Order: sequence, then C-alpha cells, then structure tokens
Amino acid sequence: MNTLAQIAAVLRLSLRTLSQRRGPSSVIVIGMAGVVAVFISLQSLAVGFRTVLDLGSRPDRVIVVTKGAIGTLGSSISRADAPTIVDTPGVKRDIDGAPIATTSVFADIPLIKKSDGLMAFTMIHGVGPKAMQVWPERRLVAGRMFQSGLRELLVGKSAQTQFEGLEIGDQIILPGGDWTVVGVYTTDGGIGDSMMVGDVETLMAALSQANFSTVNVRMDSPDAFAQVNAAITTNPSLAVDAVREIDFYTKRYEFALKLLRTTALALGSLMALGTVFGALNTMYAAVADRGREIGTLRALGFGGAPVVISVLVEALVLCAIGAVTGTLIAWISFDGSEHVIQGAVVTLRVTLPVIGMGVGLACLVALLGGLFPAIRAARMPIVDALRAV
Repeated sequence: MNTLAQIAAVLRLSLRTLSQRRGPSSVIVIGMAGVVAVFISLQSLAVGFRTVLDLGSRPDRVIVVTKGAIGTLGSSISRADAPTIVDTPGVKRDIDGAPIATTSVFADIPLIKKSDGLMAFTMIHGVGPKAMQVWPERRLVAGRMFQSGLRELLVGKSAQTQFEGLEIGDQIILPGGDWTVVGVYTTDGGIGDSMMVGDVETLMAALSQANFSTVNVRMDSPDAFAQVNAAITTNPSLAVDAVREIDFYTKRYEFALKLLRTTALALGSLMALGTVFGALNTMYAAVADRGREIGTLRALGFGGAPVVISVLVEALVLCAIGAVTGTLIAWISFDGSEHVIQGAVVTLRVTLPVIGMGVGLACLVALLGGLFPAIRAARMPIVDALRAV
C-alpha cells in the first residue's frame, strides 16, 4: 500500500473513532470556540473603529491646526489667522467664488448611554455657514437645520441611537443655557454620526472661548494638498499645520486603535496558549487510547508519516469545529452592535479578513497542540503500542 493510501486509511480510522473520545475532544472544541469568539470580537471592534474613521474622511478635505497640536488638543487659531487660512490657493470655491471652508470649535459633553445607564462623553462641533458644503455627506434625516446665532443643535444618528435625551425638542445643558435639538443627520456610519453640530459663534460664546480650534477646508482636488500645505506652512504669519482629514482622525484616535489591537493580540495569545496546553493533554491522551490501534497499523507495515498526519488532522478538525463555533458566536452576538469609544460610536464588523485571522489562530493552535503528540505516536515502539490497554 502506497503512502497516500496509508494516510487515507489511517485518517478514516482516526476520524471514525473520534466520537468515542467526545469528552476529551470537547475540551479542545470549547476552548478554541472561546479563543476565536473573543479574538474576533476584539478585532471586529478595531475594524469597526477604522471603518468609522475612513467613512468620516474625504481625501479632498484638510484640517488646519496649531503647529504641533495633537488633534484638537492644544490647537488655537485666532480670528486674525482664520481668513488667511481660508483664502489659501487650492481651496475649493462655490459658485459665488467664496471658499468652501469653516472655522470650528469642539466641546465634550457627558451624556447617559441607553444601553447601560452609564455616563460617556460625546462631542459638540461648532461650525460655520459653509459646513454642509465642507461635509456634503451630512444629510438631514429629520427636523431642520440649526439657525446661526441660536442655541440649536443637530444630532448625529449614531449619537441619537446610543444616548438618552437627544430626540428632537430635547434640551442639552451647556454653559450659558440650554440648547435645543432641532434636527437629526447621518453620514452613513462616519465619525460625524457620533457628534452634535451647532453654530460656531454661539458655541464659542457659551464656552467663553476666544479662538477657534481648527479650520476645515475642502480642496479643489485631493492632489491640491501639496499646494495648500505649502501655502499654509510657508506663510511666516501662520504657525499651523495642514493635515489630511484621515490622518487627523488616525492621529487623534491612535491610542484607542493601538489599545484595541494590542488587547486583541495579547488576550487572544494568552487564551490560545491555554488552549494549546489543553490540546496537548487531549492529543497525548488520544494517542495513549489509540495505542493498540497505532501498534497494529505499524505491525501491518504502515509508516510513521500517516500516523503523524492522522494525529495532526484530528487536532485540526477539533480546532476547526471550535473556530466555526466561535465565529458563529461572535457574529451572532457582536456583528452590527454599537459601542462608544472615546466619544465615537463604533459598529462592530465581523468581516471575512477578521474571520480569517480567527481561523488562522485556530490552525496555529492545532499544529502546536498536535505536533508533539503526533511525533510521539510515530515513534512509539510497536511492541509497547500493542501492549497498551
């Protein structure tokens, strides 16, 4: 019998007797399901966060901040500098020739989450009259636009879904008085859906803030960034940086993104290590239980390679069952669910690449947990194997 035929025969025998070892085998399946479910859920949170930032950014938008500022922290642009920034060559203009740009100011506000009644922060974004042209993806889905000079707010759809007290007509308490929710908008899942939007001058007055946080502009095209950046950064009267919108948000939420990925890797690795030890114990026990079977096959002329492969395949099958189970648990429990992270409403996305990483982790655990028992089975002396009870 050739090697391939031997492998096929040993595999059939190994898998046929798998049901007789349900107890020990379930240890691997359950452990692997837990590892994959946790790993996929954390990775899907990181993917969802990245997606929120990508959907909320356009390549033809630039955010201007004070030189060296991290996000809006420490950024302060004076009223005298704002017109110079807005009139920079390369900035897109409307049909009247006016720059499509807006000054902005930001404020964090605590709200109560609907899901658990705990407090979390979301952001109020003060913008100017050209805001809807700067962010054309912001579409009203209910109510009306806020009016300049009044304490009125638009609420992002995701923020309204997650937080209490954001229905049209509700009052938001801010310094200087209450603000009224007058409309709801959506950006179809971008970072803007997590915010509230109001008039920049009115918000600055309420916050007693003299300077703007940022200036947001649309460019003639994404290729105009070099022109806009050079014009702004080489102007001796300005001490500012021009940052592409996606780079701005990536830098601002860099810590949260790294934390999610690091947590997924660290926790997944620790749980996987525990499952490897469980797989080792189970597969060693399986080899011991199959001692006579393995000895008989070797006595009949079967080589060591088919035995090694049969043990590895058995480990792969058990881990694969656990991986599929864990993937289903993660998909049913978490896909599409929303969570608030640093003021951003993030939708978990169990994507094919994330599932692939989970399955890859399961295969690695199977190989590590099955390799040494497989080698032991192949090296087992035939006489000792035949004497196994």
